[in-house]
Amino acid sequence: MKHTISVILPNYNGKSLLLSNIPSIVTALENSKYDFEIIVVDDCSTDDSVDMLKKEFPFVRIIINETNQGFSYTCNRGIFSARNSILCIVNTDVTFTPTYFTQGIKYFDDKNVFALKGNIINYQNNTNEVVSIEKTAKLFIKRGFLRFDKKVEHIPNSFTGEIGGEFVLLGCCFLCDRHKAIELKGFDEIYSPFYWEDSDISLRALRKGYKLVYEPSCVVYHKTSSTIPNFRSSTKIKLVSNRNKFIFTWKYLKGIKQWSSHIFYTLLNVATRWVLLDWKYYVAFFNALVRVIKFKYK
Repeated sequence: MKHTISVILPNYNGKSLLLSNIPSIVTALENSKYDFEIIVVDDCSTDDSVDMLKKEFPFVRIIINETNQGFSYTCNRGIFSARNSILCIVNTDVTFTPTYFTQGIKYFDDKNVFALKGNIINYQNNTNEVVSIEKTAKLFIKRGFLRFDKKVEHIPNSFTGEIGGEFVLLGCCFLCDRHKAIELKGFDEIYSPFYWEDSDISLRALRKGYKLVYEPSCVVYHKTSSTIPNFRSSTKIKLVSNRNKFIFTWKYLKGIKQWSSHIFYTLLNVATRWVLLDWKYYVAFFNALVRVIKFKYK
């Protein structure tokens, strides 16, 4: 089967990262021998990212948001405007190895495959300073919230999307089938501006009956703390992450037992967090409620 590739890079003030990492994308694409396009969706950058792209990479297609919208919305603009059959959605702080696409695209000969994730090697200052290697995870519930355990051994063909089972956090770089991504309506923008949207689309795909693939020979290097933490305060990051943890949990809990556990621990926390002066918990909980109501009646 002849595939074609659209690489989608959501960008906010990532001028230096784009300049550094687009060449590795081009090399990996050219090695694959597939026809391709590269799309940068700019989320109202203020660092001359767009001018740099026009000068240094004139072959890149640029889409510009009128206002800053966050990750989900920005990626969705790329998803719905892409022209090719396979999408690669990737952060600007990711460097590709030369065989990434060569190793990964073949899995999409299976028409049931939605997405593929490889090994994401997280590093700090240079690729020799490895912090962790992100592979697969286990979806579980603890103290009433859905969580992920990344310290699991991968079992082939074990992805079910059920709580207690193995799971793929698509993270900062993955391949997916464009038609299925459109069918799923892209990322859920309730999670904007960032966090948890990649886990959400994985679960939706699995529960619709599509497959996820983990292929460790598809390797990228991810420079940690080089995008969101550079432009958002630690308080803002925690508030959004905790808000979205509530939303994700509410969306995917099943049955009386799971909901009873969640309600118990939520009421316990509401009653006691003030002792620790943990005002962030209350703000995240309130914001999650408002967000769910807003999107329900949107």
